[in-house]
Amino acid sequence: MVSSIPTLEFNGLFDGQVVYQLGVIGELKDQGVGKYQTLAKRYPAHLESDLATKVTATSERAISQQETTGLYQVLYQVDGDAEGVHEDVSPLTAPDIAFMTKVLGMNLTAIWVRLMIGRFSGQALVKASHEGTTYHDAIYRAHFPYADYHLTNQKSAPATVIGAQIERANKGSEQ
Repeated sequence: MVSSIPTLEFNGLFDGQVVYQLGVIGELKDQGVGKYQTLAKRYPAHLESDLATKVTATSERAISQQETTGLYQVLYQVDGDAEGVHEDVSPLTAPDIAFMTKVLGMNLTAIWVRLMIGRFSGQALVKASHEGTTYHDAIYRAHFPYADYHLTNQKSAPATVIGAQIERANKGSEQ
């Protein structure tokens, strides 16, 4: 179940001129697995049409204002009236790159490298994203087993992920 105040993450690749949407991730309410703290996300986020349109348009504008090319993420908090509140644009985190690579079936790291060395093709990206691909719901659970390492007062954050699990709607889980 999605939490009452979910975070949405619009993910996109910016080539200096065009923003290519990689998808929107929705944060899930998660109580953790055993003694572990977890962070759970769903791809794709299930958004109503009006909110999806607003998030996409706002995100593409925000990303297109960046000075450098790269993989970006725009974070939103959604209130009770389903109004997305734009927070900030930041580089896509390594755990999210890995998750999006798995669910999209595209090596985002290789695509990013091609972008950085001037060998990126937007047409090839669009073709790869539509070729025989059926996207199913995927759940990402990042684990933070601080207790096992005798770490106290640690905060769960993308930079402190120690392990993760991906569950797909039509397949088993991967670690």
